[in-house]
Amino acid sequence: MSSLALPYEATDKLKLADWLEICAHIAADGNSSSGDLESALKTASVFESKSEIEQICLGVFSELEQRALAAGDSYPFEINGSVLSLKSNPDEYLAYNFCLFLSYFRWSTKRNSEIPINPWLLFEELAHIAAMQYINGEGIRFGTSRGVSKASKAAFEQAIRDLSQKIGEGKDFKKQKILARKDDKVDLIVWKNFEDKKTSKIVMFGQCAAGDDWTGKVSELQPSAFWRQWMVEGRVSPHLRSFYIPHRIETDEWDFYARKADILFDRCRVAYWAFSDNSTVLANTNFRKWYLYILKTDALGSSATAPKATKRSRRSHDIV
Repeated sequence: MSSLALPYEATDKLKLADWLEICAHIAADGNSSSGDLESALKTASVFESKSEIEQICLGVFSELEQRALAAGDSYPFEINGSVLSLKSNPDEYLAYNFCLFLSYFRWSTKRNSEIPINPWLLFEELAHIAAMQYINGEGIRFGTSRGVSKASKAAFEQAIRDLSQKIGEGKDFKKQKILARKDDKVDLIVWKNFEDKKTSKIVMFGQCAAGDDWTGKVSELQPSAFWRQWMVEGRVSPHLRSFYIPHRIETDEWDFYARKADILFDRCRVAYWAFSDNSTVLANTNFRKWYLYILKTDALGSSATAPKATKRSRRSHDIV
């Protein structure tokens, strides 16, 4: 049985599926199974009957199979019956692994002093890559231009001008006193040009929410308000809204949140599309550094007592 404690939400099949995936990451043989989950649930006395445990285990593996389908080639595991196995060379699947660890271990800004890498901004970068791949277009990030410093204001103003120039709409940045940018909710904008570069094209605004409070943010983004606030001229192209999270959503809740988000990207969708440009993801070494740090501190707990990786699995967490 894994040394990783069960999640606090020990009856939540999504969290239990995350738990099994992480258990596969830290297991010496790179595997976790329905038997591991059943044993852990029985030991913790989470459910009163064996039938309840068997039922939740079936639900967890059904969720894992849905993840494998939704994430496609970006999914870092293989499912064989009731066994979940980590694929070789997990470094190739950083998009999914990063989202998994960010979601499960709930990074807090209080931990920013531990490592000079901001996972919130990394997730925005990952979402930006995924969005551009999804529409096969271009894009601009706005998350890095937040703030009230002169440099942040200048960066934001330039980003608006770049956006206007590249999509051929809006004309210019609307001169005004720049208010708190945190209220704009826009983290990225992507678009797909025609060869003529004229107006009337796909323009998609995106907001990212990596924390547990994402459910209250799904419908915050208002692209039309953002455009009216910062652009000299009104829009021509229709504005789509999109929302990005590193989490998974229950199937029976998907439509509820999708209606609020318009175009909803969960962990699997982000990983799937980011994997289409995997070379860009892998080029940013901070994804791997942060993922390995959390693997060591949160998943393994202590490298001194952690099980050693086998040569067969060639896992990315051969930490030295």
